[in-house]
Amino acid sequence: MSKKLTKILQLDPAEIREAKTLRIKSIEDAVVLPGGHSRSEMLYHGLWVERGYEVGVGKPGKETERKKPNIYDMWPFIRKDGVFDEKSASFGDIFHELEHMSNKSKYSLELLGCLLARSALMLDHKIEDDRVVYVPSEVVLEEIKQDIPLMFNVPLEVFLQYLEMIALNEDVKYQKNLNAKGKAYSKSAGRPNNLLTCAHLIAVLLGRAGIVDFAYGFAQQRGVSAIKVSQLPSCFPMLEIDKTEAKTISKEIK
Repeated sequence: MSKKLTKILQLDPAEIREAKTLRIKSIEDAVVLPGGHSRSEMLYHGLWVERGYEVGVGKPGKETERKKPNIYDMWPFIRKDGVFDEKSASFGDIFHELEHMSNKSKYSLELLGCLLARSALMLDHKIEDDRVVYVPSEVVLEEIKQDIPLMFNVPLEVFLQYLEMIALNEDVKYQKNLNAKGKAYSKSAGRPNNLLTCAHLIAVLLGRAGIVDFAYGFAQQRGVSAIKVSQLPSCFPMLEIDKTEAKTISKEIK
């Protein structure tokens, strides 16, 4: 199974570069989604619907009401049979879930780390009906679900789609503002920093990265601690990418 999973999960430098266009489209598509006049009149957009669950974003988000508002902010949500999940998952909530996973299965946690690293680079995304959608490998999902069927009290695939909405919102908030200042969408702020921070914690929980570097990263990177792409080969061997290529890609997404 490990050889089969490695073939699915391995990082392809050419695919990483091609995926940059998907990232731009996902940001632009999210920006033009209509919003309500206020948070009490929020408009909801279900971007993934399956098995009674709806995962998406509501607009406008809470940061639109700040003294210095971020007009692009959205609210990622999970809705089951029309009922919203009571609270949004913070970094702390997600970290606790990952720690819980670590106590159950290091193997499944490693597979999840591989999926998050790939999602940070948009390698499991594709265009359907002119929309960018997240489609992680069913083979990998089924392997993880043997040990960890639920996260945040919802099925694993639902939680991963929720993380996708959080990553999308981070991209929209940071990258759209960068683009408004004449800067390109290829920066690490947003999606990569968010998901690679989760991957970094997983590397720590697996004993393949140091807790001090993880903690110090939050001070250096202003609220995130993203693992470097150049570290992925040693922390997540199933991603199977040449170290030299990984270093090149790491520079490209800075």
